[in-house]
Amino acid sequence: MNWSRKSLIKLIVTSATYRQSSRHRDELFDVDPQNTLLARQNRLRVEAELVRDLSLEVAGVLSKKIGGPSVFPALPAGITDLSYAGNFKWTNSTGEDFNRRGMYTFFKRTAPHPNLITFDCPDANLTCIERRASNTPLQALVTLNNETFLEASQVFAKRLLSQSATDDAVRLTQAFRLCIARVPSSREVQQLSDLLAANREFYRAHQDDAKKLVGNSAISGATPDESAAWIATARILLNLDEFITRE
Repeated sequence: MNWSRKSLIKLIVTSATYRQSSRHRDELFDVDPQNTLLARQNRLRVEAELVRDLSLEVAGVLSKKIGGPSVFPALPAGITDLSYAGNFKWTNSTGEDFNRRGMYTFFKRTAPHPNLITFDCPDANLTCIERRASNTPLQALVTLNNETFLEASQVFAKRLLSQSATDDAVRLTQAFRLCIARVPSSREVQQLSDLLAANREFYRAHQDDAKKLVGNSAISGATPDESAAWIATARILLNLDEFITRE
């Protein structure tokens, strides 16, 4: 490997040991209960900076640009006044910079981006030797209701409906593979199909709610209720635990 760090990382992540499933197996409880011998993979939620990146990548809008100044993604309403008390003006980035990777997000030590804090971003005032990962209801509320993740689900739905395939099962399978990086089981496809059908029924009966969910992200060739049904389904996929967790 000629002392190449990149080569070492590639060797590790492509090894049979690293690529194992994290599923607990009965025969390992007595032999290696703490997984010291790496008989299986460890479950790991992605770092705070990557949670948003994953949604943008699946939606097809994540900027892969490298380098440059910090960027300012959207903040939840009211956060600027609460966190910066008028001493600092947070102006959302525009164009490509709006969808830059999380590692380029402007970081103010006294008031970090709230989404980063929610997903255990380290305190920049202290040395961090190891990141901790928590699992809280607030995290699910962020990925379900935050404006950034809602917009990602809108664009993701548009991406799915723009495909040449018109069969729901084909689109749902593709959506699942994009989000989870594996082929869904027949049971999972059926569950998604049932969910999509339920969403269609709801938004046909609630056109105002459909238009509100679609917002300014109207999908060409699709009615508001059909667009809303796919957006709602996409939101569920982007909120699966497996979406942000290495299994």
